[in-house]
Amino acid sequence: MQVSSQKNIRTYLLLHLVIILSSTIPTLVRRIQMEAVEILFYRTLMAFVLLGIFIAIKKMDNNLPLRERLEIIASGFLVFLYWGLTFISAKISNASVCLVGMATTSLWITFLDPIFSNRARKPFQFLVGLNATLGIYIIFNSNFEYGWGLGLSIIGAFFGAILTIYNAKKSSQRSAYVITYHQMLGALIPTALSLPFFNYYLMEEGKSIALTGTVTDFLLILTLAFVISIFAYSVSIEIMKVIPPFTVALVNNLNPIYGTLAAILIFPDAELMNFGFYLGTLLLLFSVFAYPILNNYSQSYASKKNAK
Repeated sequence: MQVSSQKNIRTYLLLHLVIILSSTIPTLVRRIQMEAVEILFYRTLMAFVLLGIFIAIKKMDNNLPLRERLEIIASGFLVFLYWGLTFISAKISNASVCLVGMATTSLWITFLDPIFSNRARKPFQFLVGLNATLGIYIIFNSNFEYGWGLGLSIIGAFFGAILTIYNAKKSSQRSAYVITYHQMLGALIPTALSLPFFNYYLMEEGKSIALTGTVTDFLLILTLAFVISIFAYSVSIEIMKVIPPFTVALVNNLNPIYGTLAAILIFPDAELMNFGFYLGTLLLLFSVFAYPILNNYSQSYASKKNAK
């Protein structure tokens, strides 16, 4: 009994470590001096190479039928949109704003999953969504100066939600590492193709994308690729074997809280916002926390009702 208890404590600590690591993404992006598209290029390239080496060492089955291989690679375009919009949001706003937008991923999933799975919507979904919308409305009407940053992060979360739903279905058929390996290639291709577009249309006059950076920049990108994209992901898979998915989802909602605290320590002046931002964020996070609780209660009630 004591061994089992110690194992559970260790697993919960690992879960919080994974959440903390994921929550540092916007802060790391802001520390890197490169443009967002350059960071995305190197992160997807490094993750693709590292995963390829890992799969080869572990001798995983990477021989997929051509049609399935192309399908998974194509889904990497969602990674390109999700990460790309998130990185741009972090660059043009701050880590706190970016994290609030990222927190809407779970809300997007609640509305998109019934569409993809043909499951009936639940009554409280509308109320949760309405509360989240109210929170976003208050933020945008509080002399908020980072509207574009929050908007891009929320749109990125939309694509992240679609990606999560796809991966959840695909992971039951293939290794998560094999899926991620092909998706990194699928994200790397549009990133590389978009470099000339960003360079010509979106860069400030006198600047250009050179794909060069400092040693610190590359170390931080390597951290994004290895520590967060590979290590944190693999640990989260192991955690799901011990802790129920509901609990994992609930704790994952601490992401913006951990991330904002970390950002305030590193960028104290840049992370201070007005009262309207914090009020709107509180309503938004309430929706994020409330949904899994209401959903779990709804499922338990339905199970008890059917048992009778």
